[in-house]
Amino acid sequence: MSRFVFFIFFGLLFYANAANAQKRSTTPKKQSSAKRAVNAPAKQSLRARPDTNRLNTAEVIDSVRIDSSGKVQQPEHVSGVSQDTLTEQAAEEKLEKPAKTLADSIQSYKIIVDDISFLTVCPGTAITIPFSTVGPFDEENTFVAHMIDANGKSVPISLPVKKSPVKAVIPSYKIGGEVYRIQIVSTQPIIKSQEVPVRLLQLPAARLEVADGTQSVRIMPGQEAMLKVNLTGAAPWSFRLSDSSTVLQTLSNPHYISVRPKDVRAYRLTAVANACGSGTTSGEAIVNVNNNPEPKLELKEAEKIARLCSGVPFQVPFNATGKYKEGNHFVVQIAERTGAFKTISTPDTTGQIVTQIPTSYKPGEYKLRVISSAPYLVSQTTNVTIVSPATAILQKDSLHLGENESGELTVKFTGGGPWFVLLSDGTYENNIQEPVYKIKVKPIYDTNYQITSAGGLCGVGKFSGSAKISVKSAPASITLDKLPQNMVCSGSSIEIPYKTEGRYNPGNRFVVQITDKTGRFVDLPTTVTPATMKVKISGSASEDTIRTQKIRIISSSPAVSSAIQEIDVVAPDKAVGEVSGKSTVSAGRSTRIQLKFSNGMPPWSFTLSDGTAINGTFLNPYLISVSPASTTEFKISSLKSGCGTGTGKGSALVTVEN
Repeated sequence: MSRFVFFIFFGLLFYANAANAQKRSTTPKKQSSAKRAVNAPAKQSLRARPDTNRLNTAEVIDSVRIDSSGKVQQPEHVSGVSQDTLTEQAAEEKLEKPAKTLADSIQSYKIIVDDISFLTVCPGTAITIPFSTVGPFDEENTFVAHMIDANGKSVPISLPVKKSPVKAVIPSYKIGGEVYRIQIVSTQPIIKSQEVPVRLLQLPAARLEVADGTQSVRIMPGQEAMLKVNLTGAAPWSFRLSDSSTVLQTLSNPHYISVRPKDVRAYRLTAVANACGSGTTSGEAIVNVNNNPEPKLELKEAEKIARLCSGVPFQVPFNATGKYKEGNHFVVQIAERTGAFKTISTPDTTGQIVTQIPTSYKPGEYKLRVISSAPYLVSQTTNVTIVSPATAILQKDSLHLGENESGELTVKFTGGGPWFVLLSDGTYENNIQEPVYKIKVKPIYDTNYQITSAGGLCGVGKFSGSAKISVKSAPASITLDKLPQNMVCSGSSIEIPYKTEGRYNPGNRFVVQITDKTGRFVDLPTTVTPATMKVKISGSASEDTIRTQKIRIISSSPAVSSAIQEIDVVAPDKAVGEVSGKSTVSAGRSTRIQLKFSNGMPPWSFTLSDGTAINGTFLNPYLISVSPASTTEFKISSLKSGCGTGTGKGSALVTVEN
């Protein structure tokens, strides 16, 4: 028997050693399989065979905890993992750089650039780009600003920074006038922000030429030549010409400049600048001056002086070209069609003559010319008409219009036009071409029309005449609505509701009236609103406590009255409270006494001689219960009503039997 037990013991021991040896031989295979899986993440087409001996990866990852120092702690239920098995952190550190970036991108990382759309910057200048971040960026991470052109090429434009904002410099070789995009890029992990557009201002450039696009122009002495500067880049521009003339902050493009050289001169641009600094200039304009030309004299824009007014100054437009002798002067002459020319201006040497037609010249047709003295030259003549001052007459009409109807008034004009007219009601018409003109009017009330002002080509003229228009409308009426109360205290204010119909004239006034002690209506101070009239009721005679008075509303234009209503006016501080009653009660029992009020308005407030007080009752008469401890005579010690204070009279005797 002992032998049998011995063989069983050694058999079990041999079986246990064989099982342990098999377990040790399979563990390294698991480790090498894990290493191959970690070191070759790019081979996504290769799939590992399922291994039932491995732990569930999701369970391990879900149960991993990170302590405050950043070290990974394994839970107790996975403590059986072999020490040579790679942890998640160790496997990530063994990843190649692209793979590590992919692993980091699982986290929610964002870089958000603030709005910089308001920026307009120049090449070579510095800008500040604020931004915000989302996600746990590494401590060694930095941020760099990049500029992306239209072709998608990106270049860094700032030094690395740890936090917002980024201070960047726009490369000076970037072309202004184009739209670029700004982006912030981080290093650990590599995250890119959204692309934000920014517009670069363009450096200025200017090209000079003659106004007609050529490079040269010929003028006479004293004449002006017009030059043109074509500008590019961001406005506004400033530039300088070779004659030292300077133009600052112009927005005109092209910009025109007039020059008047005495001799032949070549003009160039010496500098141009805008907000981005100095730019490039090009072009040249040569102005040739003919120093010995034959003098010429001619009128220009003669249509501007075809119609003239006596006594009104005007400028005579003419050209005087060529070389005139020393002491030369110009004058303007006028003549009738068959008469001799007479001078009507003072001698002028500048070529800009302002003169006027003498008032002695009657309206009609004339000829006008300009002459020079050295040498003696005569311009061509032009026909001019001297027109008479305007007159306007408002025709005497008498129109009858219905309500909201319009009518026409007739005005006749003479003298030089076009004409204008202003009527007394403010109606205005101008640029009138017809000598008999109809003006449309729409009066609200009966109106007498006159001309306030009228004139024509020669300014304000003479005017006269009048017209009358009557307007038919519904008869005016005033309705006094029911009064909100038929009894009021003297000196108090009430609002009286009313309605009106028809049309009232300008300046009309509404007033509330009330009768006095003689029965005559007198005005009350009235505040008028569209729906009510607020008035203060005047007092009645001092000997009256309550007086019935009549009240109404009247208007002044037209004179209309409402219906009459009656209202009771109570004199102030005239109220009376009378106490009455007599009774006998046992001790501890109560009885009632009576108070009767007159000559006032509710509510009534009173205090009895025993101190009992009642505040604001509308009952009249008023019964009050009393329970005196001994025989008492009750009186009113104080009294108030809706129209002030009052007095008490009478008494009530209550006898108490013990």
